[in-house]
Amino acid sequence: MPTVAIIGPELYPIPPIRGGAVELFIEQTAARLQRWRPVVIGPSDPELPDHEVRSGVEYFRIPLGGWRGWLYRRYRQYFPLYDQQVAKILRQVQPDLLHVHNRPLLVLSLQKSRDLEKIPIILHMHNLYNSLGRRERPDLATSIPLAGFIGCSRFVVDREKSRLARDTAAHFVVYNGVDAGAFLTSWNHPEPRQKLRQQFHLDDDEPTILFVGKLRESKGVHILLAAMEKVWARFPQTVLVLVGGTEFGLGRTDRETPFLKDLRRQIERARGRVVLTGFIPPARIPEVYLLGDVFVAPSQIEEGLGMVFLEAAAAGLPAIATRQGGIPEVVRDGETGLMLDKKDDDRELADKILALVWHQEQRKKMGRQGREWVKENFSWEKIAQRQEEVYEEIVSSKQ
Repeated sequence: MPTVAIIGPELYPIPPIRGGAVELFIEQTAARLQRWRPVVIGPSDPELPDHEVRSGVEYFRIPLGGWRGWLYRRYRQYFPLYDQQVAKILRQVQPDLLHVHNRPLLVLSLQKSRDLEKIPIILHMHNLYNSLGRRERPDLATSIPLAGFIGCSRFVVDREKSRLARDTAAHFVVYNGVDAGAFLTSWNHPEPRQKLRQQFHLDDDEPTILFVGKLRESKGVHILLAAMEKVWARFPQTVLVLVGGTEFGLGRTDRETPFLKDLRRQIERARGRVVLTGFIPPARIPEVYLLGDVFVAPSQIEEGLGMVFLEAAAAGLPAIATRQGGIPEVVRDGETGLMLDKKDDDRELADKILALVWHQEQRKKMGRQGREWVKENFSWEKIAQRQEEVYEEIVSSKQ
């Protein structure tokens, strides 16, 4: 059985005990590979061993805390500590294929290692070049010869064909996935829903608008709050629940950013009720969707593909979303949710929220259609199978 080394970014551990969509993708797909032996490489964490086999996947975790992490983040060009340790593990493992997530500079570093240069490399981007930090971006003039480029949406592939993927032999779309079985729906599980809502002091007759994600300006949380002011003027019993912190990672999840401080002041002046849950551990994320009746995520940036839209659909919630990035590839306007024509128009957003709040049967129909849509097209089993097909196509082309 051939071996693939799956290499995550240096930010968060895998499995994603600190959060992270990329880390979740790696964990879920690696455990479901059937024809390839997966070896996963990522950063260490105090709660995880540096080496273990879990769910049939061998994990190597690289210490990058304290002074090592500081040096790496500040002077990566001169102290490529993560890159060097990844290369050391790869020499030990001797994989047949390298699958690097979201780190084009790591690809360049590995390509310079003479004993690794013959191993085909895939670069898998979960967002765009512009979304990378300045110490994570190669110069646009830099050539990155790749055996394959994977985008998490058609949008990412199309955008990067002339940038990160311009010197790539083959391009592929591998969508994010979701375990629909881990998400309960309100119509099939009324008792767990009622119990959870009681924990957050939500009454049964209060329509609840749910947001799940980082509390950042780029996620459009301020637009949502402005829209809710208009919703409360016409339907005052509606509640807004904001699930998430400002960041992922150890000790970073509830960092008080200037945006969050301003958001708290806006919430204090709001005419309706807002529930701030703070960071919710990834293991509990499936249950929080039981809090909502309508899922809203008015992203203000071109994201690769928001995992939250698949999760909301799996939980049977209709979504209201902007036409940004890869989102229209997973939210079907009028079938599984409603799309906004303008990303920052709080009046349009309020009207669409009210349309679903007032029309209960419509939102239930959309919720059911969304759940079936993701079960048929975005199960982790299907995504892992697609990933193996990409591996095999790349390796066969090299023979």
